[in-house]
Amino acid sequence: MRDPGHDRFDTASAHYVARRRVVPSRERRRHILVMIGVLLALQLVAVTHVSVVDVEHATTRADLTVVVDGPRITAIGPAATTNVPVGARTIDGRGKWLIPGLWDMHVHTAVPTGRTLLSLYVANGVTGVRDMGGDFAMINGWRRDIAAGRLVGPRIVAAGPYLEGHGSPIAHIEVHTPNDARRAVDSLAALRVDFVKVHSALPRETFFAAAREARARKLALAGHLSRNVTVTEASDSGQRSLEHLLGFVNVCTAAESIAFANVDPLRRIVFNTCTSRDQRDVYRHLARNGTWVRPTMTPAWEFAVLPQHDVPGDTLVRFLSDSLRAYMVGIFDPPPELPPGATILGQRMFAKRHELVRALHEAGVPLLTGTDAPMRNSPPGFGLHEEMLEFVRSGLSPAVALRAATYEPARYLGALDSLGAVAPGKLADLVLLDADPLQRIENAHRIAAVFTRGRVYDRASLDRMLAQGVVR
Repeated sequence: MRDPGHDRFDTASAHYVARRRVVPSRERRRHILVMIGVLLALQLVAVTHVSVVDVEHATTRADLTVVVDGPRITAIGPAATTNVPVGARTIDGRGKWLIPGLWDMHVHTAVPTGRTLLSLYVANGVTGVRDMGGDFAMINGWRRDIAAGRLVGPRIVAAGPYLEGHGSPIAHIEVHTPNDARRAVDSLAALRVDFVKVHSALPRETFFAAAREARARKLALAGHLSRNVTVTEASDSGQRSLEHLLGFVNVCTAAESIAFANVDPLRRIVFNTCTSRDQRDVYRHLARNGTWVRPTMTPAWEFAVLPQHDVPGDTLVRFLSDSLRAYMVGIFDPPPELPPGATILGQRMFAKRHELVRALHEAGVPLLTGTDAPMRNSPPGFGLHEEMLEFVRSGLSPAVALRAATYEPARYLGALDSLGAVAPGKLADLVLLDADPLQRIENAHRIAAVFTRGRVYDRASLDRMLAQGVVR
């Protein structure tokens, strides 16, 4: 994989040095308000008497002192014997837990009001995102502004325009032939994208050509499963992650197969078909290949309960502008009429998705958290916590859900030298919690402070970010 962000996630890279530009006065005022309470000058911080969560091994070390100097962790040790450097700001970590920053591994940031939404990720402890398709020049501009401190937002690993076999309202390159695919991947390499995303409608040989060219260019391939290849073929071709559980068939009883045969076309696409055949060989194949799967459970619930008009995410509608909601409806416009009983079948199929996630985990397939934000049921930042909860509802432990949002993204990105753990030398992308997330995954949302890019955002600062993110 190309070095995501082009700087090993370090804030000092020249790639993130932006030319001075004029910021509109309204945006400037909002920026100043957001930054009030942010401790920009703090380069040296010590969190004392804190419990540090090892997300890789699902263990906790209690009563430690963690020293952060600028953007990196410089020391960790027992609170009784670890010195707090002279001049350091001390944060009392008694009764608190420290975890690595969370990652949402499937978002779209280049949307209406997208710049405004970026701070919502940080306000929810999400210090990194993988953007799965959008205006690459716009995203690069935001990355420069975030690194320079002009904008509050997460680290962004981005695909730019994705490859698709037909038109799409999201930035894309339309490809039909193997030659189209090779030229498209070459153009993405010239843009210096972080990886190549493929979508659902690529012809079979076109997909394989894209995969070969991505390998030649040393670019990771990720995205939807092409409808013209199988899950194992995509994995064997080097597709690094498979999104939305597309192409995975549900293992069903005969009665379930009969019931699900009557499901509407929309839910058949979202939740897939049934089989009576054991699928564990398929899952073990993915595990051997080291192919990650990213389920996107949270937004799928909206499709499960259609034509209902209320979903849990509606309580967060104040963060989504009218223009953004209209944009999303234009992309995911559900059919106006669905057959009687559609919601009951939808929820039963959603339960099959829970079974699939559990089976993938039990077979050793690495999982990633991702939300497709800003979907209606998964607003930026908030949706990730619901996604981790859906992992637990699938029968996985809170530790597994937390690992899928921290350690696994770092491993996927080839960035374990910088991310995925609270350890000396790692980037200080950290979340300080008021309760133990290994006991209840909901505790990962009980945030006392967020550390990222050499800055500390305390609870008051995070609350101001959330207040500023409300659409007026």
